[in-house]
Amino acid sequence: MKCAKCGAELKEGCLYCSVCGHEAQMVNGYSVLEEDYLKALLTDEASKDTSSEETENQNKKAEGHHKKKKQTPWIVLGCVAAVVVVIAIGAIAYVRYQNNNSYDYQIEMAEKELVDLNYEKALSYYKNALTLSPNDINARAAMAEIYLARKEYDSALVLEMEIINLDKKNKEAYQGLITIYEAKGQYDKITELASTVTDTDLLELFSGYIVAEPVFYPDEGTYDVYTEVTIFSIEECDIYYTLDESDPKKNGILYTDAGIELDDVGKYTIKAVCKNDKGIYSDVVTCKYKTEAKAPDYPEVTPDGGTMDDITFVVITADEGCSIYYTWDGTDPTDTSARYTEPIEVPEGNNILSIIVVNDKTKLTSEIYRTNFIYHAQPGVEIEE
Repeated sequence: MKCAKCGAELKEGCLYCSVCGHEAQMVNGYSVLEEDYLKALLTDEASKDTSSEETENQNKKAEGHHKKKKQTPWIVLGCVAAVVVVIAIGAIAYVRYQNNNSYDYQIEMAEKELVDLNYEKALSYYKNALTLSPNDINARAAMAEIYLARKEYDSALVLEMEIINLDKKNKEAYQGLITIYEAKGQYDKITELASTVTDTDLLELFSGYIVAEPVFYPDEGTYDVYTEVTIFSIEECDIYYTLDESDPKKNGILYTDAGIELDDVGKYTIKAVCKNDKGIYSDVVTCKYKTEAKAPDYPEVTPDGGTMDDITFVVITADEGCSIYYTWDGTDPTDTSARYTEPIEVPEGNNILSIIVVNDKTKLTSEIYRTNFIYHAQPGVEIEE
């Protein structure tokens, strides 16, 4: 028999266990062994469960650690990528800032856009360049060329004027203005522009647009009635004139080679202007004339009298538009007397040459001019009859 509590063998007849003092109970050995086995089995299972839980926990910890190990490179890579992105964005922003504030970059980009005929983008870059360099001439000139190509003349005009304000001798800008004014048919503007130029090289640009003034003959002054005024154009342009002091550009009469005849006593104001085949006018020239009904002046006589031993011929001259009449016998000449047409021979003897000059239009006569010729033919000299 064994103690049901401690399993010690009980002495026969004892009521209590000599080992643990527990009341003795009647339990066969098989039952005790079975109980021990069961206890051992339960203990083993409990140990297994505990070991399994610990193993599972260890596995979980290992798995988590492994996961952490796997996640760590991706986190590092993500951080590196973020840093690279930030640096790239910063670099791009810096480059853009540098480019936006670089005159050379703006000009370079504008020229590239011009190659591809992207005029709007090119203009945008040129405007940026002007913002960075407000007094720049090159950017203005390039923009003006674009506007001219697009026939945006007003925009081009402003730029060309700005260039001239910055550089008074900029030949390209003056040529640009001439081109604009001609395209708009504003030739008077070209003339006005030329009047502001004093530089010889620049004036050459206007050679085809500056029309020479008309030339009058005779010069203004006081003349006889029926004086004829002739007007010339050095460049063979059309000539327009007025006699009422009005503007010949608006009210002018086309001049012909017949001239302008001042056929009455009084005062005349003639205004004339030349116009070339481009429709460009010269400056207006004004000439004032006064006509009087006055007698012709004395004639000029060569030789003017004297004593001759040889055959002599007399030459007589007078104002244009007049006729000359003469006598040798001392009588007063009239318009019915002999008319002078060629040098006249002095007759033999003592003669008085009397001469008058008659205006062919007014018929007014000069005072009589007289001169004495004495000619005695030498022996052997024949005298023409």
